[in-house]
Amino acid sequence: MRSKNITGSAVTDLGTTAPFLPGYTVTVVNTGTSADTIQFGTASTGPFNTAAVIAAGQAADVIVQGRYAAIENGAGTMVVLGN
Repeated sequence: MRSKNITGSAVTDLGTTAPFLPGYTVTVVNTGTSADTIQFGTASTGPFNTAAVIAAGQAADVIVQGRYAAIENGAGTMVVLGN
């Protein structure tokens, strides 16, 4: 199992290796205290597309839609887990 952290307003580069490639399914865990939206984009500057809204303390399976990931409102922490 591999993981990447998305924190606050930072855009996270998921890299160029599996399991974080576009089209792969990953599990995203919202470790924050409020619902947050995970977004993906093909460039670090955007545009970003919404993948899922995840409630606080919950997880969701999400299909990676681009090399870069971000939290829509720029607050909170999410963990992206891939196999």
